[in-house]
Amino acid sequence: MNALNSVNDFLESVSRVTGFRFEIGNGSDDDGKADYRMPLKSDDGTMGSLAAYVPCGQKNESDVKTFLNETAGLIEQRLSLQKETEILTEKLCQSFEDLNLHARIAGEMRAIRFSGSRLKDILQDIFETMRVDLAFASLPDRPEYDIFIEHPDLAEKIDSPGHMIKSLLKNIPPPVGLSKDPYYIINDSGDHPDYSALHPDRFRFLAVPMRHNNKLFGWLGMVSFNMKEIFRQSELSLLGSVAEQITVVIANSDLYQEMERFVINVVKSLVHAIEAKDYYTRGHSERVNRYCMILADHMDMEKEERGFLHWASILHDVGKIGIPEIILNKPEGLDEEEYGLIKSHSQKGYDILKPIEQISGSLPGILYHHERYDGKGYPKGLKGHETPLIARIISVVDTFDALTSDRAYRPGISTEVAFEKMAKVSGSQLDPGLLALFRTVHQNDDNPQEPVENGNKYR
Repeated sequence: MNALNSVNDFLESVSRVTGFRFEIGNGSDDDGKADYRMPLKSDDGTMGSLAAYVPCGQKNESDVKTFLNETAGLIEQRLSLQKETEILTEKLCQSFEDLNLHARIAGEMRAIRFSGSRLKDILQDIFETMRVDLAFASLPDRPEYDIFIEHPDLAEKIDSPGHMIKSLLKNIPPPVGLSKDPYYIINDSGDHPDYSALHPDRFRFLAVPMRHNNKLFGWLGMVSFNMKEIFRQSELSLLGSVAEQITVVIANSDLYQEMERFVINVVKSLVHAIEAKDYYTRGHSERVNRYCMILADHMDMEKEERGFLHWASILHDVGKIGIPEIILNKPEGLDEEEYGLIKSHSQKGYDILKPIEQISGSLPGILYHHERYDGKGYPKGLKGHETPLIARIISVVDTFDALTSDRAYRPGISTEVAFEKMAKVSGSQLDPGLLALFRTVHQNDDNPQEPVENGNKYR
């Protein structure tokens, strides 16, 4: 126990060494001990000591000092290199995380459309990569983009993160965000009375303006209560880059939606124009569209293809806008030339709508909805499944509505008689599988969401 206490006392005394030290122990020259000590230093101060404890007379002070000096130098150099390597490794790892984050976010923003859920995914990536307590996006005029991601433990510190975010942004000086300032940063809330009043604990706050064409959309920012760290320059640059990209995507998304609304209004105008020319087909497009979409539900059609079918079914007769009303409303039979004009409406519709990129996927439904299953239809004479699915669906529903609606040349017939007539052309004019499915769907029309067996096999 005494020996252990001696060792502990010795180690404690070594830790207090600040320069080379030489001491002679008690006893004669034959049994006395010499104590040599040399500190190990780094940029952060003394990190330890070297010590030699040898009998007197075996080494002189100069030899021991030289030995300890060289050994300490080698150790200090090695430790210094090790520390530099660790720092460099940490920086490289962080740089990799930053680059990886940027790559993931770039992937998230490839689509033209942008949504709050997409922004939330981006914020989650920022939150996890930068290891903060709170990451947020705040766009005052876009509540769907007001999003924050918080650390689970933050609930113990902040009752309402949303309220704190508003207070943080409210205290940003007005010129920031409207000018060219790339960011606003508070490294220690304790140094700023307006911010220290928001929370008793010290915190760091970083906000980057989201602006486009001199318009301020809002802010992208972070809050951290870890005061041992600082916001790195790479983080400032990355957050600024992300904010800029998000703002551009949101602006482009807004522009795309405006264009889409314009296209929708053009489409509605075309439908009204058709129905104004042909009194007997008024409401026809809406009825065809309704049953086409019910069929799409039962067939588990993909969202994109549903969109194509939606517009194709509404606009399948748009080409009739180029056909004289006297022919469209003629009460008696058409001659060959007149019938040729009627047949041209599918090609005319295709030509009219082809320049509108947003509905390009619907064009095959418009062009081919008068093809026949036996290949004797128009305009291309496609046979069976050569005709696109959306065109085959429209063909079935279009035939049904034409039979059951009043026309200039004949009154409409009952549903039962219409299905009897359609059954006679199943496999010749109409896709037999789709016809059978439509008949079942029509019978269950009071509950259109009721599943129909084998709805997918008619592709």
